[in-house]
Amino acid sequence: MCFFQRLMLALFLGNATVVLAETPLPEKLDFKTAMQLVDQGQYVESLLANADLETQKSSLLAADGINDYKLELTALAQYVDPSVVATEEINDDHRLSLLLKKNLLDFGFSEEKSKAAEARIKSAQLMLEQIRLLKRMEVADNFFNVQLSDLLFSLDNESIASAYITFDKTKERNELKMVSDVELLEAEFEYQKVRARRYQSETMQRISRARFAESINRPNDLPSEVIVPDFSFLKIKRPEYDDLLKTALANNFKLRAQQLLVEAASHELAASRNKNNSTLSTELEWAEYSQETSTRNNWRATLKYSLPLFDNDADKADAAKALAEWQRQKLKLSQVESEIRYDLLEAWQEIYVLTARQDTDEIAEEFRELYQDRSRAYYEMEYRTDLGDSFIRVTEARVEKFKNNSALALVWMKLAMLTGVTLEDFFKQ
Repeated sequence: MCFFQRLMLALFLGNATVVLAETPLPEKLDFKTAMQLVDQGQYVESLLANADLETQKSSLLAADGINDYKLELTALAQYVDPSVVATEEINDDHRLSLLLKKNLLDFGFSEEKSKAAEARIKSAQLMLEQIRLLKRMEVADNFFNVQLSDLLFSLDNESIASAYITFDKTKERNELKMVSDVELLEAEFEYQKVRARRYQSETMQRISRARFAESINRPNDLPSEVIVPDFSFLKIKRPEYDDLLKTALANNFKLRAQQLLVEAASHELAASRNKNNSTLSTELEWAEYSQETSTRNNWRATLKYSLPLFDNDADKADAAKALAEWQRQKLKLSQVESEIRYDLLEAWQEIYVLTARQDTDEIAEEFRELYQDRSRAYYEMEYRTDLGDSFIRVTEARVEKFKNNSALALVWMKLAMLTGVTLEDFFKQ
C-alpha cells in the first residue's frame, strides 16, 4: 500500500459517519422487505462489526508504515570542557541537525506484520457476512412472532366469546335452579382464565412488534401488519448430510474467518521471531554547529547494517505471547468446526421431524374446517350448538400449523447460514 493510499485511508477513517435509513416501514410489511432491511446493515451488530473492520484496516496502515521515512529535528545545547589540544577555549558546543532515516530491509518483520493485518481484515469482512446471516434469522423469528401474536389474539378473542356464552347460559340455568353454584363458579372461572389470556395475547401483539422494530434498529417504527410467505418453498427435498457438511466446512463464514485468524496469529508469531533480525537502513543528515572544526561535516549520508547479538526478556515475552495466541486460535478453530458439525446435524434432523409434522398439521386443519362446516349446518338446523367451539378448533389448527411452518423456515435458514448463504440463495442452488 503506497503512502497516498494510506493517507486516503486515514482520512476516511477519521471522517467516517454512520447514516441510518429513515424511510418509514410500509404499512403491510412482507418477509422479503424485512430481509432487505437486514441486508442494509443499519443495526447495532453490523455497525459494531464495521467498526472492528475499520480498526483492522488502521492496523494495516500501521504495519505498512513501520519502515516509512522518519524525519527528525534535533537541537543540542552543550556546555563542554575544551580539549587540551583545542586552539580556542570555547565552552559552547551546540548543534542543530535534521535527520532523514529509512529502513531498507528488516528481513521479514514488517512483511509478517502486514500479512497478519491483511488476514485480520479479511476475517472481519467474513464476520460481517456471518453477522448478517445470523441477523436475518433473528429478524425472521421476530417477524414470525408478530404474526403468531396476531393469530393467538384472534384465537383468544374467539375463546372468550365462547367462554362468556357458556358462563352466561350457566348463570341463567343457575337462576332457574337447573345447575349448582359449583358449576356456575366453574364456568365463571373458565371465563376469567380465557379473559386473562386474551389480555396477555393483546400485550404480546405490542411486545412482538417492539421486539421486531428493535432488531432492525427502528425502535419507533412498529409494523402494523406483516404478510408472511406461503411457506410453499418448505416442500424442498432435504439434501444429504454429507454433502451439506462438505459445503459447510468449505464455505461457512465463521469457520473461514477463524481460519484467517489462525493465519494472522501465525504471521504475528513469525514477526515476533523476526523482530530482532538484522536490519539495513540509510540516514541522511544536515547539521549546523556552534563550533566549526575540521572533523565536523554539515552533510552526512550513511548506509547502516545492524545485527542484535541477543534477545532481551521483553522480546522473549512477546514471542511467547504470540505463540500462545497462535495455539489459542487453533483451538478455537477446532471448536468452531465441532460446533458446525453438531449444529448442521441437529438442523438436518430437525427438518426431518418438522416436515413430517407438516402432514399432521394439514390434516388437522382440513378435518377441523370440515367439522366447522358440519357444525354450521347443524346450527342452522338447530340440531347442535357447538359452532363456536368449532371455530376455536379451526383457529387452533391454524396456529399450530403456523408454528410448525415458521419453525421449519427458521431451521432451513440455519442450515443455509451454516453453509454460508442466505435462504433465498440456498433454494436457488
